[in-house]
Amino acid sequence: MSDNQVLIISFWNPTAKSPQKGIFIEEQAAAICSLRDNIIFLQVNVLTSNRLLLKKTIEESTFYNNKRIVINLYTRLWKFLYVDPWRLSRIIYRIIKNRDYKISPAIIHSNVIFPCGIAGYLLARKMGAKTIISEHWSKSGKLLKHPLYKRIAIRAYRKCFAVICVSEFLSHKISRATGDVNMIVIPNIINTELFTYQPKPSPDNGNLCFMCVASWRPPKRLDLIIDALCKYASETSRQINLRVVGTGAQVEMMKCLEIPENLHIDWTGYLGKPAIAELLHTTHIFLHASDIETFSIVAAEALSTGTPVLASNAGALPELINDCNGMLADNNPGAWLNGVRIISSKKYDYESIADQQKNKYSSIEIGNKILSVYNKASSSAS
Repeated sequence: MSDNQVLIISFWNPTAKSPQKGIFIEEQAAAICSLRDNIIFLQVNVLTSNRLLLKKTIEESTFYNNKRIVINLYTRLWKFLYVDPWRLSRIIYRIIKNRDYKISPAIIHSNVIFPCGIAGYLLARKMGAKTIISEHWSKSGKLLKHPLYKRIAIRAYRKCFAVICVSEFLSHKISRATGDVNMIVIPNIINTELFTYQPKPSPDNGNLCFMCVASWRPPKRLDLIIDALCKYASETSRQINLRVVGTGAQVEMMKCLEIPENLHIDWTGYLGKPAIAELLHTTHIFLHASDIETFSIVAAEALSTGTPVLASNAGALPELINDCNGMLADNNPGAWLNGVRIISSKKYDYESIADQQKNKYSSIEIGNKILSVYNKASSSAS
């Protein structure tokens, strides 16, 4: 075993079909690997195929001063494979050993309990490594009640040196279900070079620009946003513009609605981060409606540009929002309409909102916080 080697594992990874899937995990791995050597970043993709038998492809590349290994597992029975962390851990272990990658980590850092955290825990038992789990998943609580996975998931959490959660909300949720676990809160990374403050056009000319960004499927609530803005537009003479970024079934449903003449909706579809940042620089208010959030990267990105946020009073969103940078609304039509009325009438110091976020979510800040956890794990007694 290497005294310093760390194996970072992820099962949520960007692909050609889903370019944003797990991008926050890759960004976190990039932050760590840019600051420290002797790290292997292992990305495992379980993918659909017409083949019944399992096909494996392996790609290697340099990742900063470290190594990235991508394992693609293709099978028609991919759904059955994905929910079998025991088999996944055996496949990964054989690939690691057969390829002679010289992987003998002191720490295995898995991202999300299922299936990655469980597979990482099983690998660590074989390889004599300590484990860390970064948790982002809003459904982790449901897994801890599942008859098949409950015991192994709780054991994986409890045997960790630390569970890194992206919010206090998620930390408390997992802690209540697992008992005495070392919980550490470290948020997601925001590209603070891209999402920066720029002066906004004044809303005093009667034009008010709103924006929302999501993959529009539950638990996101585009219905609350559209309903509130339609009602608000019908009671004001202001020109209201809404930019809806992202795709999903909710978008197609909302496109069919009749809207007031003074409300214009721009359905942009999917946009990359640079385009989103550019739009935020000319947006007066960001809207984020969801039944649950473990962090909300899009809300943090908006705040980093100085854009005030009206968000659901749910999950981790209250940890991001305060009286100076926005407001919260309960998830019902009346509360959201009232929220739009109030936030539209308030004057915000956009630059001050951006200043509150400075360095809070930067890659260097988050990378160093995770490295501190690694250092403590390395120096602790086995």
